[in-house]
Amino acid sequence: MKILDQRQAGFSLVSTLFVLVVLAALAGYIVKISTVQHLSTGMSIQSSRAWFAALSGLDWAVFQINNNGSCPPVPSSFSADGFTIEVNQCVPDNIQEGSNHYSLYSIEVTASRGVFGSADFVSRTVQATVSG
Repeated sequence: MKILDQRQAGFSLVSTLFVLVVLAALAGYIVKISTVQHLSTGMSIQSSRAWFAALSGLDWAVFQINNNGSCPPVPSSFSADGFTIEVNQCVPDNIQEGSNHYSLYSIEVTASRGVFGSADFVSRTVQATVSG
């Protein structure tokens, strides 16, 4: 039978606890990184959806110009798929080149979702110049 020295009796317990604490901290870090990755992927998808919502607002404004021959009322606002789409600017400019007359319209549309300053807020603005 081997007799243990009293000074060495709890050494393996201390090293085991140290390893467990280090592994728990590493697991917590991995969970945090995974959560941040999921949130950033979700926001990237929302950003793309906002971009396409703004493009749909631009299409609507161009449709109004082509059908009515003038800008839609500014500001115009409507909702689509949870996004608020606003036509912020529509400025006509009459152009004359020789005997040709036509109009150019400068349009700005913003699509947003959520409350400014919150973690899930997303907003995209598109600008275009179209002839009518």
